[in-house]
Order: sequence, then C-alpha cells, then structure tokens
Amino acid sequence: MDKYKQLPLINGVEVQAYRDTGASVTMVIEKLVHPEQHLLGHQYQVTDAHNNTLSHPMAVVNLNWGGVTGPKKVVVASDLPVDCLLGNDLETSAWSDVELEAHAAMLGIPGHIFALTRAQAKKQKGQGSLDPGTMDQVLPKARASRSKPLPTIPPSTVDSTSEEEEFPPCAEPTPEELEADTAELLGEGGPAREELSVAQQTCPTLEGLRQQAVKQANGDVSDSHRVYWEDNLLYTEHRDPKPGAARRLVIPQEYRKFLLTLSHDIPLAGHLGQMKTWDRLVPLFHWPRMSEDTKEFCKSCETCQASGKTGGTPKAPLIPLPVVGVPFERVGVDIVGPLDPPTASGNRFILVVVDHATRYPEAIPLRTTTAPAVAKALLGIFSRVGFPKEVVSDRGSNFMSAYLKAMWKECGVTYKFTTPYHPQTNGLVERFNKTLKGMIMGLPEKLRRRWDILLPCLLFAYREVPQKGVGFSPFELLFGHPVRGPLTLVKEGWEQPLKAPKQDIVDYVLGLRSRMAEYMKKASKNLQASQELQKQWHDQKAVLDQYQPGQKVWVLEPVAPRALQDKWSGPHTIVEKKGEVTYLVDLGTARSPLRVLHVNRLKPYYDRADLTLLMATDEGQEEDSDPLPDLFSSTEQDALVEGVVLAD
Repeated sequence: MDKYKQLPLINGVEVQAYRDTGASVTMVIEKLVHPEQHLLGHQYQVTDAHNNTLSHPMAVVNLNWGGVTGPKKVVVASDLPVDCLLGNDLETSAWSDVELEAHAAMLGIPGHIFALTRAQAKKQKGQGSLDPGTMDQVLPKARASRSKPLPTIPPSTVDSTSEEEEFPPCAEPTPEELEADTAELLGEGGPAREELSVAQQTCPTLEGLRQQAVKQANGDVSDSHRVYWEDNLLYTEHRDPKPGAARRLVIPQEYRKFLLTLSHDIPLAGHLGQMKTWDRLVPLFHWPRMSEDTKEFCKSCETCQASGKTGGTPKAPLIPLPVVGVPFERVGVDIVGPLDPPTASGNRFILVVVDHATRYPEAIPLRTTTAPAVAKALLGIFSRVGFPKEVVSDRGSNFMSAYLKAMWKECGVTYKFTTPYHPQTNGLVERFNKTLKGMIMGLPEKLRRRWDILLPCLLFAYREVPQKGVGFSPFELLFGHPVRGPLTLVKEGWEQPLKAPKQDIVDYVLGLRSRMAEYMKKASKNLQASQELQKQWHDQKAVLDQYQPGQKVWVLEPVAPRALQDKWSGPHTIVEKKGEVTYLVDLGTARSPLRVLHVNRLKPYYDRADLTLLMATDEGQEEDSDPLPDLFSSTEQDALVEGVVLAD
C-alpha cells in the first residue's frame, strides 16, 4: 500500500493519506477538522465494500495536494485507516475556488469554513451569476492569490449520492421552537408547591391517608408505615426504612397523569414497559392504586401499541377445513416462484394444484403467471381429473382476474380466497410448495437448471409416499392400488415372476370400488384424528378475540417493517363480522378501503382519551390488586398503604 501513500496538507498540517481511486469523495479523519468548519445540516451517504450505507457529516477544510489548493468540501469520518482518503472528486470540481470564496464573502463568512452546495449553485445559475465587476469588488485578493483555478465538469457528472439537497442547512431555532423542543424532551412543567399542597388537602381519593395522618399524629403507631404532614405536604414512608431510602410524596388525582407522562412518554423515559415505569415512580411517589394506573396508562400508549411493545396478541383457535371424501372435489391452487435463474425453456414459475381428499399434487411449469397462462394450465389439469366443485387460492391478481372468474363460472366452480397474508387457510398447498422447492434444491447443481424437465420425477416421488395425515399415498387413494416404483421393480427382479390371476373386468371394477371405498373411509378417519390432534396442540394458548362493529383496532403490517417503522397501522374501524375468525375492516385507504382480515392480524386499540385514573372512595379500596411483582419484598415489613412495599 506504500505506493498509494500521499502527504497532503489539511488545515496546514501534513498528514498521511491514501489515494483511493474507488472513492467518489474525499474523506478526512474527524480530529483534523475544526468545529467551525463543519457544515450544519449537511450529510453524505457513503456505501462501503460490504454494501452498508452510513450517513456522515460534511465540512470544508483547507486542502493542499497536487493541483488542489484552498477550501475543499470533504466527508468527515470518525474512523479511517489513515488520516485522509483522497477521492476522485479532487481530479475535477464542480466549482472553482473563486466561486467558493465569492459566495462566502457575500454572506460574511470566512472562505476557509464555507463551501457552495449544489443546490445553491443551481439556484445561483437560475438567478444569474456575479458579474466581473462585482467579483472584483468582493474578492480582489482572491483573484490575485489563485494562480490556477480548478477545472470544472458538467453538472450531470457530479456525484449524486450526496444528501445536501434533501437536508438543507439548519436554521437557528427561535426561542419559541427551543421552548417547544424542551417541553417535548423534558415534559411540561408541574404544579407549584402551594397548588400541590391544596390539592393534597382536598383530593377525595386521599381521604383515607389524611385520616391515617391524623391518627398517627395523635400517637397511633400500629401501622408499619408512617403517613404525616411536613411543611404542608403529605408524605408516607416505612417506619424502619433502610439507609438511603426516600420518603414518598403523596400525589392527588389531578397530577397523576402528569407524573405518568414524565415516567413513560417523554424521550428521557423511553416508552419502557409498565413494570419499569412503575419502578421509576414507586421510590418517590405514592397514591392509591398507583400500579393499576401505571398499567392502564402504559397499555393505552399509542406509540407502544403501534410499535408492538405491548406484547404479541394471542392466536385465535384453529378451525380445520371440513374433511372431503371425494377426489378432486376441492383443490388448492398456488404459484411457486419466480425461480431464478430460469430454465433453458424460460420457465420461472410452477402452477401447483393439490387435491384436498387424496393429497394428490399436480404441477405445471410456466414462463409467465398471467391469467390466460394460468387458465390454460388449469384446463390441462382438469381435463385429466375432472372439474372440482371448490377452488381455494390466495388473492393473487391472476386468480382474482375477471378472466379466471369467468372460467370458474362457466365450469360450475366455486372459488374461495384466503384472507390477506393468512396462508394457513391454504396450508395444504403451502406445505407442498415448501416440499417441492426442497426437492428441487436437492437436485445435483448441474440438473437444477433443468427442474422443469425433471418435475414429473419429483411429483412421482411425492405421490408414491404415504401421507402422515391420511395414512395412504396419493397414488393409492386416487387409483386404488400402490404404484410400481423403482424399489418395486428391484424387488420383482430378484424374485421369481408371479403369474397374475385371471380376473374379468366386472370383478376388477367391483374390487376396485370396494378398495377405494375402504381406503377413503380409513383416510377420512385418519385425517379427522390428525386434525383433532393438531387443533388440541394449537389451541393450548389460543384466545378468540371478539370485536364489535365500530370498535377501533390495530392492523398488523404484512411486510416486515424497517428498523424504525411501526409494526401496526391504525387505528382502523371494524365494519362487521364476516366469519368466526374474520372481520371486515375499514382501512381508510383510497385503493382498498374495506378488507376482510383474519383476527390474528388484529388487536384492540386503547384510547388514552378514554382513560380515567382509578379513584379510591374509602380506605378498604386502597389495596392494590395489580399483579405487578413486589420489587421490595426483601424488607421485613409487608403491610403498606396500597399493598405494595414502600421504597426502602
């Protein structure tokens, strides 16, 4: 790497640098940049060799290297292998040094800490550039000091990855904006001491505590905790507190929401869970049923609900599809792909059809998944096995097209679609898709590009093996006898050939019908037992949520969100209940305002506007029934004001 080393001057200091021909910009280590040289609000997106994109600040430094002398806009990095990486932007520049200093002088900013952005350059171009007379007045010394201006390049060749135009320089905030930002960060100001004292003396929820304070002031020491007035404020604390324990200020009802907001909602609170929020409050403050209020307050936080921090919703009970006893009466349809790279024939997709009664699969390779191509492949399958009564598919545009709907209508087929992003409804096909893709990946690499030619072999392998749910192979259930596969051929080659018994056609048909009826009866019984076992396992922790028309709900986003994107959208409104586990929801969008969604994609919306902090009307109601754990159970005393041990 030594032959690439350079020794440029940055802000008058000679530094170690590499000439990086793969970098579009020059990068300088942070320690060489003066604070006043940073360009506020300017960021540059840098993509490294691992395709990771990071945002870096920008600055203008005095750079002396080769033919480059004077102020230069650079990217600032905190970690570099050397002090500076000299990029390709030093070979050519979109602005000359005279233009940089002229713009700086007009704004009253020293040229060594200013650089002209592309957005400003475009703006100046539209308004007209400085005439020579103005330039001479602004920069008489700049023209004389520069012996060779930097060459320019057309604007179209300027690197376009910078974020300068998207992030203009930040203006100084006004006092009102500073006050608003501070309030958002730290919360609104609290009540005055005198107001708090008056509220403590008049709040009806504190009547029991005020009576305790009076009794204890008269010498009653039967309680394990103290409730007392000091400097016109009401406190409670343990009679034998541990060293460092703080007394707890009693809070009247009107100020509880203020404290809950400070302990949960503001950035310094971090929207942590109900237990950590309660942990913040309990060492310093007390009011009756404080843990219940904390739980309800966190539960109704809209930010936490949208981000999914309130915990996952339980799954709904499993509802198995009815068992079908007639082959190809109900079929599931789906498309696998795209499978890249395509085969030599150009096939990238597979149309899959699975019979619900026999588990018999069909698969047709496709180049495209347009509605006519899918319809042609389906007609080819149904011409061999007959038209089904029901077809189950997802909501792909090809399956929901008018073309296929017209075909289903002409063929007397009822089509049923799964709810969006709930593939379990068509689980039989989805499971076969996974198996089929695994079988393709199991082919030798040289044959993997010819999967469309080998697809019949893969289907044979699947049809030959008994299915766990029904106890028979798809071949047996559809044709009434086991298929002759490779293993059967080997066995027959080792054994003496057996003479097949003579049988007329009538006896064969009667025997086949008898076997088929027995097979399907046993298969249906096995499938029903398998469904019951699966449902029993699935429903162990299942809960069926019930929603009413008009109720507000959150909807789970179908696509995995980015790191800082909410997982739930809403609130949306329930319109009506469509089935046992499906609801019609008003999403409020122009493209699809009403959608039928599975209950597993919904969770209730809790509105904080409807939250009323709990009130205790007598001393007996002050025991805390909230299941939050007792974090101070190590203390010897355990009978306290709200049933939760005071901070020690």
